[in-house]
Amino acid sequence: MAASDFWSGAGGPLASAGLGLIGLPFQIAGQRRQQDIMRAGLEAQLRSQNAALETSAMFNREGLGAQMGEALSGRNFIPIASDLEFGRQKLAQGLNYGVFGDKELGYRSDVSRRERSAAISPEKQEAQRFENLLAAKKAQTQIEGPLVAMFGRKAPTNVSSMVV
Repeated sequence: MAASDFWSGAGGPLASAGLGLIGLPFQIAGQRRQQDIMRAGLEAQLRSQNAALETSAMFNREGLGAQMGEALSGRNFIPIASDLEFGRQKLAQGLNYGVFGDKELGYRSDVSRRERSAAISPEKQEAQRFENLLAAKKAQTQIEGPLVAMFGRKAPTNVSSMVV
């Protein structure tokens, strides 16, 4: 009975408090372990974010360097590339015409010269003036038509002095 009196009286809470004090260091150690795990997780997350930022910064630097190199090479090598392309096209045309390539290309320049001189010939200029005169008369008729319908005819206008 004495033992049960001890636990049922004031000794029970004292004993459980003593047992609680014995378990307190283990509880504190468990909390510290939990805090260490959380701290390690947060540190790992920060390290990964820093690595991502460093990688992004490196890619930006590399990209800027690539853009500068592309701009410089474009400025320096595009004229050379266009000259090379012209040479390749001329060679390809020469291969298309065979041994008479130069004569064919010369013939084309003669045809071009004749077409240019025909475009500025007096006959062509006279035909162009006639086309312009017809276009001016047509435009004048379209403008004056509704007015004539409303108000009647008026004195004719000499359109030929307006056309060059």
